[in-house]
Amino acid sequence: MDLSLFSGFTAKLAGTERGITAIQSGDVDKAPTKKIPYFDFEVPTELPGVDPAILDPRDTYKDASEWDEKAKDLAQRFIKNFKKYEGNDAGKALVPAGPHLD
Repeated sequence: MDLSLFSGFTAKLAGTERGITAIQSGDVDKAPTKKIPYFDFEVPTELPGVDPAILDPRDTYKDASEWDEKAKDLAQRFIKNFKKYEGNDAGKALVPAGPHLD
């Protein structure tokens, strides 16, 4: 993932460690989630001991429209780059799993 979408934000180590613990313990699978636009990533909205402000990259920006602009640009670059793989059925089948701009 392009970490520039996190606006230079650095999560505190304790929150990062708790996030990893939630993944290892399976708590992340039980957590409520929301989708990130353009990429359809499911991100948790809460995890035990983790500041919710670091879970959604949009929340790390002072102005969420700045995140939106960068994410849209990244999605466009993925879409443009992937066109070279659409020449066969296997590549075409992967397109729906990639980023989108709608």
